[in-house]
Amino acid sequence: MKSLLVFLIALLCASVAVSAPTAKSYQISTEDYPPYNHYDDKNKTIVGLATRKVRTAMEKSGFEYQIRLYPWLRAYNRALSGARHCVYSTARTAEREALFHWVGPLVTVEWALFAKKGTPAASIQKLEDARQFVIGGLEGDASLSELKRQGFKTESVVTNWLNKDKLVGQRIQLWIDDPVYIDFEKQKGTEFFDYVKVVKIASVDLYLACNIKTPSAEIELLKKSVASDSR
Repeated sequence: MKSLLVFLIALLCASVAVSAPTAKSYQISTEDYPPYNHYDDKNKTIVGLATRKVRTAMEKSGFEYQIRLYPWLRAYNRALSGARHCVYSTARTAEREALFHWVGPLVTVEWALFAKKGTPAASIQKLEDARQFVIGGLEGDASLSELKRQGFKTESVVTNWLNKDKLVGQRIQLWIDDPVYIDFEKQKGTEFFDYVKVVKIASVDLYLACNIKTPSAEIELLKKSVASDSR
């Protein structure tokens, strides 16, 4: 009877060992935000300046991973769901600080206000001048959230490019975004309008944000990999 019990315990332990994952797997979410992270139709994969650094860091650290593209708010919320769930490219704010481990920075972007040429908003000289106008941005984005916190009038959309149409139709008078992103879309051949950058608000570092339950030792590997990537 004792030998049978020992055999069953050994069998159970073997079963657990066999079913355990052989590698640490990360679920990584991002949004369509070229040239930093976006879908390449030709090669059927997610690419971009930040994406390359994330892929390199994961591979150097020996981790398995999947990158999936979602609207920003869904991508962000997926990263809150558990260990080894991450999201990029993410601004590091006081509200988010304790929720994640921060790997990076991956890239630096500019927060700026854009207006349609020939409109009253196109003549503003500083951020305070924007208080009389409605500013459009992406739902859940740190830049728009910060303006809302400061008492500016804001409107959000779930897909960033909808702001272009709202600005053309003057449903919003200003659009907060990164000039590099807007220039990329324009050079790609996206139908555009006459616009002007009126105010630079800040330069902001963006990170790979990994759920706070992710093991710290793994995060340190990722940090070292990103730090050594000077390309």
